Amino acid sequence: MNSRQAEFEGLMAAVLDGDASADDLARLRDLMRGEPAFVAEYQEQIRAHALLQWRSGAAAPENIVPVEFSPARKSWGSAWIGVAAALAIGGIFLWQRQPTGPPAPSTAGNVRLEVLEAARSGTDAPFELATGATLSLSDLQMPPGFFRFRLESGATFAVTGPADLRFVNPMHLRVVRGKVTTDVGENAKGFILETAQTKVVDLGTRFGVEVTESGHTDVVVFQGEVELHDSKKESSVNRLVEGEAVRVNFDRQVSRISSITSGPEGDDEWYSNGAPDSESVITAVFDNLHNPKSNFYYRILRGGMREDARAFIAKRHEWNGLDGGGMPIWLGGADLVQTYGAGSKNENLELLVDVAVPSVIYLFVDSRVAAPEWLVRDFTDTGATIGLENAPLPESGIPIKKGPGNGNLAPFAIWKKEVPVAGKVILG
Repeated sequence: MNSRQAEFEGLMAAVLDGDASADDLARLRDLMRGEPAFVAEYQEQIRAHALLQWRSGAAAPENIVPVEFSPARKSWGSAWIGVAAALAIGGIFLWQRQPTGPPAPSTAGNVRLEVLEAARSGTDAPFELATGATLSLSDLQMPPGFFRFRLESGATFAVTGPADLRFVNPMHLRVVRGKVTTDVGENAKGFILETAQTKVVDLGTRFGVEVTESGHTDVVVFQGEVELHDSKKESSVNRLVEGEAVRVNFDRQVSRISSITSGPEGDDEWYSNGAPDSESVITAVFDNLHNPKSNFYYRILRGGMREDARAFIAKRHEWNGLDGGGMPIWLGGADLVQTYGAGSKNENLELLVDVAVPSVIYLFVDSRVAAPEWLVRDFTDTGATIGLENAPLPESGIPIKKGPGNGNLAPFAIWKKEVPVAGKVILG
């Protein structure tokens, strides 16, 4: 980065923070004169920042004052977002909020982030945040919707709004409220997501954090591992690995989250209290295991039953049809529960499955072992089978076979139980 670029970005940061003086504005105007790239970046920054502040309610329309400093006055046919801003080539406008009192102290600094995806939910005006835009800011208040960003550290994070975020630096993000799912990659290990209750330190992973309206923090690890630190102490509270999830309450006490609901693909859409819609058949799964050192969760994939569906948490095994004909057609699109191996050898294991509507529950049981008494009593053998691929370990370098009939498949019998009303079903 050359000195002119560095000076330009510093002045842009002052403008976005509302700290730019008259001399700063004059110098910014001089830098942009004859520099189309600076003009384009300026327009992108101001438009995105104005939208974020206005749409989130951080600045009311009557408190947004456009301040012209372009030497060329133009007559605009229409305002871009009403009183918030009016941007076009040849005319450049700034907006600043009217001061309403002493500024609140802040230790956060401006960071640069790229917009990868933006989709506001709801029926009101669309949220016009352009994909590919680059922002420079310290605070981020998001409306309801889904947004994805990339930080200059290389970490990407998805935000489910409404959300209120504070950036300390490109490797440290405070979540005041809302849901954030991060993928730090190889170059951003040590990335920190901090809340009022805990500090989550990445050890090379993909994980999610949600701060709820009631004030507790949920932490879910989808890949790799993280460390949890008490927000008031430096010592590590806990270490979570792939497939574990915990809730840290207002008193910073840690408890296991038994099940996570998500879409059939990807980790950005997840819920620790059941999906907030009527699409899920299975809404929660609990077990009778009480191991304070185990925080594994059951993952409910809405509509996730299909060829090559992952069978377990933190394992590569997949469900497939035993031959080229594929799995039974009536299984396609069913909710799938990914289990974990901690209780697989426990004869006293019981699962409690919560279903939201009348439904049919299917269990896949290893055909090579005798069916337990409770299964014969409560379920009916459909006579159909499915295959479980015994996937090789990742370090072997051997890929997982794809498609029905491929790979080292073990036969599993399919048993079913009809559930005539919504409620809880005990397995085991």
